[in-house]
Amino acid sequence: MLQTARRLGCGAVVLVVILAVAGMAVAQRGKLAVFVQASAPVPAADLEILKGFAYQQAAVVTGAEVSSPGEVMRAQRLTNTYVGNSVTFEGTRRLAQTLDADHLVIFRVVRWESQISFKPERSLLMLGATSVVDSGLGVLITPLGILFGLDKEATVGLFVMVLSPAGDVEFTTSVTCVDRPLLSLLTADPLEAAKQAIEAALYQLAVAL
Repeated sequence: MLQTARRLGCGAVVLVVILAVAGMAVAQRGKLAVFVQASAPVPAADLEILKGFAYQQAAVVTGAEVSSPGEVMRAQRLTNTYVGNSVTFEGTRRLAQTLDADHLVIFRVVRWESQISFKPERSLLMLGATSVVDSGLGVLITPLGILFGLDKEATVGLFVMVLSPAGDVEFTTSVTCVDRPLLSLLTADPLEAAKQAIEAALYQLAVAL
């Protein structure tokens, strides 16, 4: 009984220490304000989805407090400061002060592409398979062989910059991700590639901050 009590007491101490360390880590990381913008032709609906995704994933991956998209929009209106291709030091300070943020994280989409290519080796495999069936059926299936050789690749590139409340650059990185799943001609999506790129950049950022 005494040993059980000691084990429970030891376990409680360990749990408190783990929670304290985690709390210190979050406190040291501070509050983040996340901005998502595009210098590539990104559909407006997809850009809005990315803003929400970046906000949610920043909180999950870094463990820090993150200003909501609504708070970010409100702060930009109040300070009349909008994060575009550039932002002034004074603008950065005003935004950071309004949002009470320790770091401003800017995701800039610099590449948003979908390319379709033809893979002859895949088409030949399909055509070879049709050669063993009835010739009449083979003629009907042959267009499928050509379609089977088509491949779609969605590519997204991100440039990420982290600014301090004083406007100093604390961290930068660039990430390029490609979405080319099975049946890529129908399912490859730049939005999925962008989500992968944001997650990859956030893992780098979590280590750097």
